Order: sequence, then C-alpha cells, then structure tokens
Amino acid sequence: MSAYMRHQFPFLGVPTPARRAACRDILRGRRHAPDWELVSGCWAEPEREFQYVACDHLRQVPLCASDLPRLRELVTTKSWWDTVDALARPVGHATDAATMRAWARDGNLWVRRVAILHQLGHRGGTDTALLTEIILANPGSGEFFIDKAIGWALRDFARHDPEWVRGFLAEHGAELSALSRREAAKHL
Repeated sequence: MSAYMRHQFPFLGVPTPARRAACRDILRGRRHAPDWELVSGCWAEPEREFQYVACDHLRQVPLCASDLPRLRELVTTKSWWDTVDALARPVGHATDAATMRAWARDGNLWVRRVAILHQLGHRGGTDTALLTEIILANPGSGEFFIDKAIGWALRDFARHDPEWVRGFLAEHGAELSALSRREAAKHL
C-alpha cells in the first residue's frame, strides 16, 4: 500500500475489512457526536491506517458548521488524496455555501479539492449554482488532483442529471482541462 501511495506514509499493512472489523466496537459507541480526542490521537500516529480509523469515525457521526475548523485542519495535515477524499463527504454534511466558496479559492490545493467534492452523492440535493461557482474558481488549474476532482464531481452529478452536465460542458468545457472534461463525460 505504501508504494501505491507513493511512499508518502508508513502503513501497518492492515487491509480495510480487517481494520473496520477491529475498530467496529470502538466506533459503534461513538456515533452520536464526534470524538475529537480519538480523531486527534489517530491523526498523530505515523501509520496511515490510524487516519483511516479517524475518517471512518467522522463518516458515522453528525457534524455541524462548528466542526469545520477541525475538519479543515485534518484536510491540511498529512494531506493526500486518500484522507482528503474521505473527509469531503463529512465536510459536505457540515458546511454552508459561504464556507465552500471560500475553500474553493483557498491557497491549499487539498482544501480546494474538498470544496469541489463536498457535494458527492447529494444527487437531487446538489446545489448546481454552487457547484458551477466552485468549478469555475478552479478551471484548467493544471493541478492533477484539482482537475480530476472537477471531472469526478461532474460525473457523479451526471448520474442524477446528465442533461445538466451536458449543458455545463457545452457552456464551460473550453475552460476545463482535458482531464476534467474526459472524467465528466465518461458515462454521458
């Protein structure tokens, strides 16, 4: 796994199903509110599986806008696509449009990636005006992780509203990178 992650972090070598089974009882008792002590402790450990446990926990608990500063800190600490993508949905459940507009223009590429991805899975609840604004704040960035996220966000929404995505690509496709366009149109 370490090689797959470009040797960014050490790994214990525990597969995801085994990790989740081992932590099931610990996390089950913490589903009503975020346990920030647990999250901080996991984030402080060098091995990447600990950060995955923290992400598993945050996906299971209700979060609100007051949690965003802590979530942003996690996004910007030990950052790589694996944990950043795992944090995007919890951020999406806790955030407001104004915060995501600010994050879309942040100097940190991982914060921008979360802003782009935060509505994944929202289907009919996707705020298309916000999605448009966030994407157009980052078009053709030349940064692989941003361009890929733009395509992913559009491809995800295309499952719900392919006509909207076709229209978006017709209107703004020239502003996007080839990677973003290719990812967005993959299933259209």
